[in-house]
Amino acid sequence: MLLAYVALSLSDALRWSLASRSSGKGGVSASSFFQLSPATDWFSILKFLFKGRFRSNWGLLRLMLPFMGLGFGSILKFQNSFEDYFIKQGVSIDVYAGNIPPDVSVLGLISTTYLDGFFDTWTQQLLNYPRYATRWKMEGCNGDCSVSFLPGGMEIARKVGPLLNNTILQGGLFNQTESIMIESAPGLVARFDSVPEGFEFDLEEDCNVYQTPLGDALQMCKRQMGDSVAAGWRACPSITQITRGCATRLAWTRIPIVSKTLFTAYRQNATTMYSQKDLSIQHVEPVSKPIRFPMLESDMELIWDRVFRPRQFPTQIDLESINVTISRMAWKYRTYTEFFPDNQMHVELLQNFLSVPLQFAVTAMQYANYTLALPEEKRTFPPELLTTATGGRTIKRFVSQTWTVWVFIAAGTLVVSLSGVGFWWILSQPHPLPKPSGIVELDFVSRVSDLQKQSGKYQSPEEFSDLVQDIGSREQYSAWQIIKALQEKRLGLTPVKVGRGPEGNKRAVPVLHLLLDNTGFESLIATNSATSAPSLKRNSFHARSKV
Repeated sequence: MLLAYVALSLSDALRWSLASRSSGKGGVSASSFFQLSPATDWFSILKFLFKGRFRSNWGLLRLMLPFMGLGFGSILKFQNSFEDYFIKQGVSIDVYAGNIPPDVSVLGLISTTYLDGFFDTWTQQLLNYPRYATRWKMEGCNGDCSVSFLPGGMEIARKVGPLLNNTILQGGLFNQTESIMIESAPGLVARFDSVPEGFEFDLEEDCNVYQTPLGDALQMCKRQMGDSVAAGWRACPSITQITRGCATRLAWTRIPIVSKTLFTAYRQNATTMYSQKDLSIQHVEPVSKPIRFPMLESDMELIWDRVFRPRQFPTQIDLESINVTISRMAWKYRTYTEFFPDNQMHVELLQNFLSVPLQFAVTAMQYANYTLALPEEKRTFPPELLTTATGGRTIKRFVSQTWTVWVFIAAGTLVVSLSGVGFWWILSQPHPLPKPSGIVELDFVSRVSDLQKQSGKYQSPEEFSDLVQDIGSREQYSAWQIIKALQEKRLGLTPVKVGRGPEGNKRAVPVLHLLLDNTGFESLIATNSATSAPSLKRNSFHARSKV
């Protein structure tokens, strides 16, 4: 907007400077004068250019201004956005925060009821839950690929101290802050791709069936593929489940798996801002490159066995938890595949299920720690989780691509520099510009020769009033005829001494007048003088009597 204003101001000053020229033909063509006027709309300028066969450089310059504005706006909007920016306004404390790869050795220290509760709850929504996960960008991930970043969450952050069960929201340290920032903490990235075309599980080797005494069942499949794991699942169909045939009629387990995905995990450090009010993730800024770590099929099978199979001496609540978890997950699968077959929610449920160990690996360690179930050497958290939490507030900040910033700066600098050169050229001319009022129409009217006859001695070779009255009195005159006639006229701006100043001397005022010419409207007036003379005289007399 500012650059457009500078360019328009330059075009207005330029037309008056060109009109004040005395060399050559003197003045400026009326066509160029009105094309440079900020009051002339773009469509009229286009008419001028079309009539002049696009040979008017000044018209082309004016017509470039809206496209220049569109260009600047397009550069600013290209792949740009607003993000939350953190301003420190509170205390900083040392904390254990972030996420680390799961340690399956602690699974035996956690009850089946707890494990099933986490998997059952978060299979539905983990990767869409704003407290724990956020969408992430990764090179090479496009199409059917999806990536989520799991920074750990505010709920698992703990104050550094002899006991590791004190959250950072205890003690009122951050009660008066809007946001909390966890600096440079480790996080985990969950990436899911489509399995290779033609891939199928070996249903005998790769898959296990988990059943309940209530007649429901799940089939879970996995296969190691480098550092990644291909996983798939399905539930016993509704008809088979209703007739309690999931455990006896196993034909449903021999059909190729439809719901499958390729799971890859990475470690990556990031600074995360959380809302103090609802603990949701506001913004995540990566501070390191993602590093892949292996997801082992054996670890995955151990986790699934802990969730879906009773242990050696199960309690009644453990058995009930397993039955409920299998039944609920099977019900979710049947719901989305049988009633919403066009939706891929059944794959999203699988992705959430696979991500649960990543999100709650630290929670599992905390649980085993405060129950004193961990061995002595594991009761201290890994040093990589040690970081700081700081209170403050967030504001929105404009973020753009680096190249768009440099292009915008370079283009803006070029426009300002060229405008400066233009103003310098104008100021270097022998005739100074008249002082503008800021109102384009008023500046033009106040300098028209017809209105500068206070002394009665100055006479313009041709009056603007005759020209304007003739235009208005002829309905057959079209815009194209007017533009053609203006192209044959020239305007001149000359200082004329009129009136008397405070000291009795005549003062010089800039006067805009039509230069004497035998073409254009003058020829049109001569052609139609027989029919227009009475009208012109009446109009002229009426105007002068009013004055």
